[in-house]
Amino acid sequence: MTGIRYSFNSNNRNIEIKRCNNAIHSSKTHFHEEVSIGLIESGSSKTEIEGNIYDLTKNTFLIIPPNISHRCNPENYENWNFKMLYINTEWFKSGFNTNSKDIGFDYMKINEKIFLDVVKLIDDIEKGNDTIENESKLLNYISLLLNNDKLYLDENVSENINSNIRKIKEYVDLNYLEDIRLEDLSNIINISKFYLIRKFNDYYGLSPHQYITNLRINHAKRLLQTNKDFVSVAIESGFYDQSHFIKNFKEYTGVTPMIYKRNI
Repeated sequence: MTGIRYSFNSNNRNIEIKRCNNAIHSSKTHFHEEVSIGLIESGSSKTEIEGNIYDLTKNTFLIIPPNISHRCNPENYENWNFKMLYINTEWFKSGFNTNSKDIGFDYMKINEKIFLDVVKLIDDIEKGNDTIENESKLLNYISLLLNNDKLYLDENVSENINSNIRKIKEYVDLNYLEDIRLEDLSNIINISKFYLIRKFNDYYGLSPHQYITNLRINHAKRLLQTNKDFVSVAIESGFYDQSHFIKNFKEYTGVTPMIYKRNI
């Protein structure tokens, strides 16, 4: 499809998605109020950021801070495709506990595996699949574009961080079948979502998303020992559809739910 399309995640109005496929977008110098996260899918452009020229090509992942003037000059509009996420500055701050005015323009080339994963992630966000899994992935990928040493400078965390992380685990243990979001967890102990992911992983060896998924898989295994059908097992175990359930079940157990049920 040729052209430019804007859309919002139906479940999260803090993220606006822009797709540009072989089309002329704004050729004038401009800026955005939001944090801009971009992925170049094909083609190349001489991009001007506050008077500096950067050669950006396929598989480039980039971040542009709010209110930073920039202009793209694609070499060939017939081979110029990119995706942009415009992220509300308050949502960004809740993710990293850093003011968006303190970040700078940056970009990096990513390998094909990460590139394809980011493409799928943006597609999922656009479809409204606003899960803790996708939010965690988005925060982790954005962190690649930031100076990780600075991500914790503004954290006002108590010295009892380990006991606080245990509080998160206790909450998850009681509520893992509910629609848990990173914001719910980070608000329990008042830390940023990115810091929560890192500290939880340090303490338990799993991200919050991975831990929740593991609990749900274990719950599903118990339900598969009953007469419930696969769709019911998926929904009652906290997965948003059967295909999502099957994919995760196989990743965690090595077999599909059908094979597991057949063998028990």
